[in-house]
Formats: sequence, structure tokens, C-alpha cells
Amino acid sequence: MDFKKFWAESLGGFILKRILLATVILVILSWIALYLTDIYTEHGETEKVPDLSGMYMEEVQIMLKNHNLYAQIIDSVYVKNKKLGTVIQQTPAAGSNIKSNRPVYIIINSRQVRQTPLPEINDISYRQADAMLRAIGINVSSVEYTPSEYKDLVIDVKYRGRSISAGYRIPEGSNVTLVVGSGLSGEDILIPTLKGASLEQAKQLTLRDSVVLGAIDFDVPPHGNENAYIVYRQRPAAGKLVPAGTRIDIWLSKDKEMLNKTFEEDETGKEEEEFF
Repeated sequence: MDFKKFWAESLGGFILKRILLATVILVILSWIALYLTDIYTEHGETEKVPDLSGMYMEEVQIMLKNHNLYAQIIDSVYVKNKKLGTVIQQTPAAGSNIKSNRPVYIIINSRQVRQTPLPEINDISYRQADAMLRAIGINVSSVEYTPSEYKDLVIDVKYRGRSISAGYRIPEGSNVTLVVGSGLSGEDILIPTLKGASLEQAKQLTLRDSVVLGAIDFDVPPHGNENAYIVYRQRPAAGKLVPAGTRIDIWLSKDKEMLNKTFEEDETGKEEEEFF
């Protein structure tokens, strides 16, 4: 029997043909896959990453589009002394070569200045208050001196000409004015009337009349706007002649009916309360 004919018609020949056919198909598929992968990844086509630092997003988008790249923001932080809304970090770094149509990951500086709460600095020394404020990025632009029982202690803080209290938030890098005690001047003044005034108004009145706001007592702890309260009681009483720089303690309430109460001090300093 002819061996070639036998092999061609045998099971072994059939299997071998199928193996050869499968091998050819596998080679063809592999070549197609590699070709498509090269097309997808744009094999051999790269772009040089430009330097984006200090650019605004509008500029970044135009720049990267010209380099067949695009931006992807991954974070926003606040960095003092950097322009708001600009790029402060990028990955890959400038000068790197990456494939076309790939993202450049960027971190931008926040578009808003960080708001910093004012710490409690009343009744501490000017130097300590100045150091505390500088540590949190607030600058003391000027100092106003006013008569006070205690020299060189902070009496009040002003921001844009307005008195502010501890916890009030102002932009980092802002300038404030400290009102500092200069000691008793020896001059006698009349205690101003604070009843019916808001806390902010009371601060302005005491500073205007060369006295100092002392203890502040709310009948109900405030949760929000302190100026919703009004002064219903003060000590010393309005109209009393005292040395300039004397401290005035005040009591505040949202209840306007408290204004109808009268508080008097007897000779020993004890308080008696009388109702109309």
C-alpha cells in the first residue's frame, strides 16, 4: 500500500492537518491582536509633557490640547503665597514623555482663601497675642491704645474697622487691629449707658468712652449670632464717675422683658434685685 496515500487517509493525517490549520489561525489572530493594540496605544507616538505650574485651568486645557493630552484634577489644596486656582503639582512631571491622548494628573490651589477662626486673645499680653495670630496666618497691622486697668493687655480685636470676637472666621493673611490697654490715665469719665445695646454696640460704646468691657454673661449660652442678645444689666451703673479704663461687666439676654428689671448695688457691694 502506498504510505503517502495511507497517511493521508488515516486518522493521524487528519489530526495533523487540523493542528496545522489551528496553528495558522492562531498566528493570524495573534498578528491581528498586536496590530490593533499598536493602533490603540499609538505605538511609537509620544508627547512631551509641558510645565503647567502656576497656570489656571483654562490655560492648562489649551496647553495640553496642543500636545494631544488632557488634564485630570485629582485634588485641591490651599497653599499660601500661591495664586488661587493655579496648578501647584503635576504628574507626570514636566519634560516627561508619555503616549498621546493620555491624562496629566494635576493638583490645584484652592480658589478660596482658607477661613481662620480668631482665637481667644482678650486679656492676654500684646506680644503673646501677636505671636498667636502670626502662627495662624493673621497679621497685626496696627495697635490702638486705650485707658485700661491692666496695661499692655488686649482689650479688643478689629477687622475692617469692626470689633470681632473669638471664633469669628476671617481669611488667612488678613490684617487686624489690636486694641491694647495703656493703663489708668487718672482722668475721670462717666460710665456710658449700655442697656439695650447689642454686644457689638456695647464694645463700640466702651471703646469710645475710654472704658473697658469686662465680664460678659449670657443668660442662655448663645448658639450662633451673639448680637441677637441685648444688654439688660451693667456694673458699674451708667452715669457713675470712674477713672478712665475702668472695666464694665455686662449681662445679656434675648428676652427684652429683662430690661424692665432694676439692679442696684448697696454699700457693701452686694446686689439687690427689684422689680417694677
